[in-house]
Amino acid sequence: MPDPIRPYARFTVPPLSDDAMREFDTLPLDPYTGGSQRYRRFSQFRLWYEGDDWRTERLPHRPFIQSRQYNGVVGGVRREFEPIRFDPTPQVAAGARAAWLDQEQLYQINVHQVRVITSRDIKGIAVPEGPHRDGHDFVMNAIFSRHNITGGVSQLMPTGGGPCFFEDVLQPQEAIVMADDKMWHHATDILPAGLGPGHRDILIVSFNAWERRRYGEEFERRLGALNHEPVPA
Repeated sequence: MPDPIRPYARFTVPPLSDDAMREFDTLPLDPYTGGSQRYRRFSQFRLWYEGDDWRTERLPHRPFIQSRQYNGVVGGVRREFEPIRFDPTPQVAAGARAAWLDQEQLYQINVHQVRVITSRDIKGIAVPEGPHRDGHDFVMNAIFSRHNITGGVSQLMPTGGGPCFFEDVLQPQEAIVMADDKMWHHATDILPAGLGPGHRDILIVSFNAWERRRYGEEFERRLGALNHEPVPA
């Protein structure tokens, strides 16, 4: 894993193909966080090391659901997103290497493809829930486009809040991976840098050891019980 004294790593990710980059232009609106600034697709994968690199296998598509413990805005809500339409394995593998994931372990990962837009009329809220952690083993944020924007500053801070110990603007093909149980993370809102709209395109990848997976009917039932409400299969 990243250095325990500094349990995060900033690194370069492989660029997405031209076809994958065009997919950001087709993302459906994320209707769950309010406003019209956030667009998203979402898929889940199995991740393991074989031969000389990390491999992925797409899992059957299911809703995205988080505990209210970690997301006070939409925790407990079964969010239905369309699946990602390209293979993110090279980018995921780069994050797995940067986090020094255990090559003997099997992992489950969530991959979110997100565009946040801004204009004179649209506030570019990057992280609706504010500074937070997500309850995963590791989280990676990878940037692939910053078009006509200012802001979008990536921040890491102590759990519970406090002065940032990392604060910088990640450029396209830059990423940061963090040990999620060691800190909170956040990104500041974006604003147009000039005339016309702007956007920030990212992949958010969360890594969990398979026995702690955030996937499947059993996980959803447990989460429903934790939230004191039924969660259908």
